[in-house]
Amino acid sequence: MPKNIRSRSTSPSPDKLHGFIASLPGMACQIDLLENGTIAFPYVSEGCWALLGITPEALQNDPFNFLNLIHLDDISSFLETLKQSAQTLCFWNWEGRLNLADGTKRWISLGAMPQNTISGLPRWEGVVLDTTQSKLNELEIRQAQQQLQELASHIQDAKEEERLRIAREIHDEIGSLLTAIKIDLSWLNQRLPKNNPLLLEKASAISALVERTITSASTLAESLRPGFLDSLGFIAAIEIEAQAFSSRSGVCCTIIKSQDVIELPEAHAISLFRIFQETLNNIMKHAQAKNVQVEIVKGPDHLELAISDDGIGFSDNARNKPHSFGLRGIHERVAHLGGTVKISSNLKRGTQISIFIPLDEEIASSEFPQQ
Repeated sequence: MPKNIRSRSTSPSPDKLHGFIASLPGMACQIDLLENGTIAFPYVSEGCWALLGITPEALQNDPFNFLNLIHLDDISSFLETLKQSAQTLCFWNWEGRLNLADGTKRWISLGAMPQNTISGLPRWEGVVLDTTQSKLNELEIRQAQQQLQELASHIQDAKEEERLRIAREIHDEIGSLLTAIKIDLSWLNQRLPKNNPLLLEKASAISALVERTITSASTLAESLRPGFLDSLGFIAAIEIEAQAFSSRSGVCCTIIKSQDVIELPEAHAISLFRIFQETLNNIMKHAQAKNVQVEIVKGPDHLELAISDDGIGFSDNARNKPHSFGLRGIHERVAHLGGTVKISSNLKRGTQISIFIPLDEEIASSEFPQQ
């Protein structure tokens, strides 16, 4: 080595190391696993008092001063992660809650690296950090997300109730009025002078217009709330909607079902039907598909709905577009039912939407006659 170049140690000085440990928002420690399965703390930094409310000496003298602080629901995870790290000598990472002696509740995160000792049992060296604030922030965000999901579910329920109300008003009120107009026009047509073709032609045009209005009102009411969903059931409604989709789009739609009749609660049936409608609408607008396959399987405690097409598919970037509301609406409806949804797609290889909805014991155990 040239004389003008001096080697320098890369190890920190004791003062710097002590300063680093003192600045931690927690404590540094060594933890030994003893032959009887308990633990000991050969070394604990001064941060012990601020973190746990006990002195380093108290913790070194009796490790149960630490164990007794752990929340009862978190003891098992502490012992399990300790055991796993001891067996595999992998990094020990644990997060849990403490109930301090003064009544304070605190979240901590332990991270330590194990090393073998002369005794053959591991010693961990690491830190225990106070993560209370970040955990509270996380819980607050999670609570806000839960509230947003509940709000979205409430909005979905309110929309369906409003659709049902409007559909009934269209069917009962407007439908009845249009039928009355049609009857009165028929009565009037029969009494018009036969020698006035212009008047007869006008009356006939009005009758045709009323007939078209009745058809439009019926179609609108069905789109708001399909009557066949309530009268014929979920499977029949899916089949009718699939036939209508094929007629509109020219795309072949095949239904595979585990049962001819599957009874579902109203909220489940209408949500799954709306998901089906939205999926078919997306296929018709974007997929350029020739075939669609729908599988409906009722398991012991769940219902699975899978819709796949042989269209052009889409990329992850397309899925995450800011205005991709159709897929987000599907996710919201499935979340409202406590289920999960998986959407897989590849360019030029089609798309599959798989939906898993849990059913409670009473619904899942129901059996219905095959038709």
